[in-house]
Amino acid sequence: MNTSAIINACEKFLSNHDLESFKLVYHHYYKSLCFFASEYIKEDNLSEDIVQDVFTQLWEKAPGLEDASKLQGYLYAMVRNKCLNQIRSIGHLQKYQACEAVIEDWESDESIRIVKAEVYSEIMASVEQLPARAREVFELSYLTQLREQEIADRLGISINSVKTHKKRARSILKDELKHLFSLLIIFRL
Repeated sequence: MNTSAIINACEKFLSNHDLESFKLVYHHYYKSLCFFASEYIKEDNLSEDIVQDVFTQLWEKAPGLEDASKLQGYLYAMVRNKCLNQIRSIGHLQKYQACEAVIEDWESDESIRIVKAEVYSEIMASVEQLPARAREVFELSYLTQLREQEIADRLGISINSVKTHKKRARSILKDELKHLFSLLIIFRL
């Protein structure tokens, strides 16, 4: 979804509390917010729960933002605050004190975390656009980290087909994501 389309959806949601616009906002930001939360909370399920809570809260009590372009920052701030609250509530006072220094470091790197989350979201959107079999092989290889033989066995195809699909996926992604190359190197994504 392009920038103007998401800003239009944000405006429509904020002004009319429109369900369809809310769904567009949710689908646009969900993955990047989960990735962002996982930078704080190392448990995927807990990170997803936090993001779900943020969207539930957003639906129940829409913020009084007049500028729809600020909704993105608002969502990231809500996720960050919920993550920090979760970290603070995890354990005893000692754990909290040990986390305090780490929390200060995280807060200073906030903009980097947001950029990483947005880059991750763009990469995953490009992966979703791959041809079906190439996407499936790519996900099993790079996200699930199965070996080529395991992928071939699981999908019932030859190992050479697996190699071909991986090569095709990498080539397509390389072309589609070339504008992100410098960011990928900087952030070591």
